[in-house]
Amino acid sequence: MYAVTGATGQLGRLVIEALLKTIPADRIVAAVRDPAKASDLTERGVIVREADYSRPDTLRSALAGVEKLLLISSTQVSGRLPRHRTVIDAATAAGVSLIAYTSMLHADTSPAMLAIEHRQTEEVIAASGLPAVILRNGWYTENHLMALPAALEHGAFVGAAKDGRFSSAARRDYAEAAAAVL
Repeated sequence: MYAVTGATGQLGRLVIEALLKTIPADRIVAAVRDPAKASDLTERGVIVREADYSRPDTLRSALAGVEKLLLISSTQVSGRLPRHRTVIDAATAAGVSLIAYTSMLHADTSPAMLAIEHRQTEEVIAASGLPAVILRNGWYTENHLMALPAALEHGAFVGAAKDGRFSSAARRDYAEAAAAVL
């Protein structure tokens, strides 16, 4: 059985869609904070289970019978590590055979504050002994749309990287990659 945490989020839904191309719906667990928001997935035959990163009891039951898990990083900046640790602990207790984690590009070397909790999560995963795949996602191309008005006004995307360039990928591409890894 395959499980995706944060399955009602923007990336999570796309991963579920990608998995449904090759995996029967009754082999996919959508692990979500609010099962009511996943009624459309239930209608398609996906198993929906409550899984709240801040409530370990929900994680233990959500991961029962799961072999491969995609841990989608919490959207809560600062405070992610304890939430991620509860998922990793639950995955270990459930006997998950593979955990994939949506980390950050260059998490191991980046000086960015955002990289700290990703790097720490990667360390917790390594210490768990679970076979793992670390998906070091770059910025979603869709995120640049927020900066589009300023970019059009200035003729460039302006940031703290001077003349630096960025590479990004569409959220759907990262979802397809995560599904392929699982």
